[in-house]
This record gives sequence, C-alpha cells and structure tokens, in this order.
Amino acid sequence: MNSDFTIRAKHQRKIDENFSQCLICERKCKISNRKSGFCQSRTNKEGEIYSVVYGLIPALSFNPIEKKPLYHFHPGSTAITAGTYGCNFACFWCQNHHLSKTNAFRASQFATSDEFLSPKKLIEIALNRKCDGTSISFNEPTLLFEYSLEVFKLAKENGLYNTYVTNGYMTEEVLKDLVDAGLDAMNIDIKGDSDMVEKYCGIDVEKVWRNAKLAKILGVHVEITTLLIQGFNSEDEIIRKRSKRIFNELGEFTPYHISRFFPHYKSQNYGLSDPTPLELLYNAYDIAKDVGLKYVYLGNLPTTDYDNTYCPKCSKLVIKRKILGIKESYLDSDGNCKFCGFPICII
Repeated sequence: MNSDFTIRAKHQRKIDENFSQCLICERKCKISNRKSGFCQSRTNKEGEIYSVVYGLIPALSFNPIEKKPLYHFHPGSTAITAGTYGCNFACFWCQNHHLSKTNAFRASQFATSDEFLSPKKLIEIALNRKCDGTSISFNEPTLLFEYSLEVFKLAKENGLYNTYVTNGYMTEEVLKDLVDAGLDAMNIDIKGDSDMVEKYCGIDVEKVWRNAKLAKILGVHVEITTLLIQGFNSEDEIIRKRSKRIFNELGEFTPYHISRFFPHYKSQNYGLSDPTPLELLYNAYDIAKDVGLKYVYLGNLPTTDYDNTYCPKCSKLVIKRKILGIKESYLDSDGNCKFCGFPICII
C-alpha cells in the first residue's frame, strides 16, 4: 500500500484469521487479506482495515453553497469542496463517474506524496480563499470519513461550517462521529423507491431514510435531493410516496430538490439518451407541493423560477436565486419573511 494516503479505519472488526469487516457504510464489507471492499477505498492488511484515500484529493473547488444544493443553509456563502476516488453505490447515471468509478486503491498506488492534501492545508486554503465552510462532495464523502473528522474539527476551530453531499449510506456510528466532529448540514440523495435503488444502486434505501431522520434528531440541517429519471423513479405514485415520507418523517419544511437528469456514464446502456422531459419535472413539483412540502425546488433548470424561495404564509418571494447564488433576499436579520414575519427556516 502507498503509506502516504493510508490510515487505519476507525470502525472495523476482525471476523476470523481470513476476514475483517469494514463498518464505515452499511455495505459492511467482509474483506480478506490484501483485498479491498466494494468502494475500493478500504483494504485489509494483515487483518486490519485501512483507508487508502486519506488526503488523496483529486477534486478541489470553491463553490457557492447553493451548488450542493443547500438552499436553506448559509445562503450566498462559499464552501471549499473536496472529493476523492471511489463510491459505495453502483449507479449507472453518475455525473462524477471519472472520480466515483475510478478504482480508489489503484489510484492511491500511483499517486505521489505531492498530491497529498492534509486537513490542515485544506483549511489554510479555505481561509486564504475566504471560504465560509467546507463541503466533502464529488464522490461519496463517507469514503473520506477519517479525513472528514480532522477537517471538521479544524474548520470549527477557525469559525467555518461543515457539510456533506451524500448518498446517506454510512453506519449510525459513523454519522454520530461526524456530528460530534462538527458536521452542520447534509444534502442527502434519495434516489428512488426500494426496488429501483436495490436494483440499480445495490443498497437498501431504508438505511438512507434512517440516517436522514437520525441526522435531524442530532441537530444537522438536512435537505433532500432526487435526480428524476424517466421510467426509473418518475411515476406519480413513487413521487407522491417519496414526498409523503419527507413530509411525515423529516417535516414539511424540509427542502426537497428534484433535479433534471442528463445522460452520463452508462445511461445509454439503459435506453437513456435524452434529459428528463420538462413536463415530468413540473409534474413532480406539483405533486410534492400538493402533498404539503413547503420548499420544493427544481434543479438543473437555471432559466426558471423554480429555485426561488417563497414564504409559505404570504407566498411572497423571499429569496431570488441566480445561477448558483443569491440575487435578492427579503429576509430580516432573524431569517423571517420581511413581509409577514413568518420564519423561513434558514440557517
């Protein structure tokens, strides 16, 4: 293993002489000696599980928080955004497949020490660039769990917030550790109903719902995203059921982002060569609003008004967004509607 990017995994258990189990995500891979788990970022070395992507940051940018998307969390701010290689899902439509579908173990072997970005250096860069917080994103951030813990602690010491853009499949213990270290907000991708997610992602979506609820209980700001894919998760019944679960389990004021799909990665192998028709997105928006969700947004439609925030009480425009940013705001200093005083649930 390349020791520059290697650190002992915090959550694991030894099964027997041949296998140890990774306990970072709900796949809970049982890994034999010198082999890697599903995500390829965890490997077994003589009975111990190690992460091989600690500080391996091939993707680094400085993004408006709205890009995550997080619309009700520090609007108009900027987050330094970092990601690595690999993923614990098998989605055929991944837009960041150049990172998520790259073998993390192999990439770590060919990377040089010059490519190492320590948590301390990441925070130094964030402060120099006048960022307001951090975001672990691009690929699944749970793969950078041990790295995140250090980044979050340093960020808090320097007055920065911390966010995850995640598929939400970490174990409960990992989620609690992240919150203890300083995780403030998550955008969680709920990709579809149980059948669709099991078939195309290879996971149990109920674990994602569990973590979304747990995150809110632990005081984390949560927003939900679904990439709407025609014929896979776009049926009215599925949209209504998903919207009702957000309403009932996460709350009517939980922001829900419904994003337009564009073909990526292996999409054409599944008969998908065109973006999601606009009428399907408008229909999904209407269903989610009809269910009772107060903040519903359509993503990947930068020329529309579906990414603006309206007051649930008086229906006035309170935040007008431009492409990945804020154009106008009609909130008072406490985050309430300037027109009627209704709290808009903005952090």
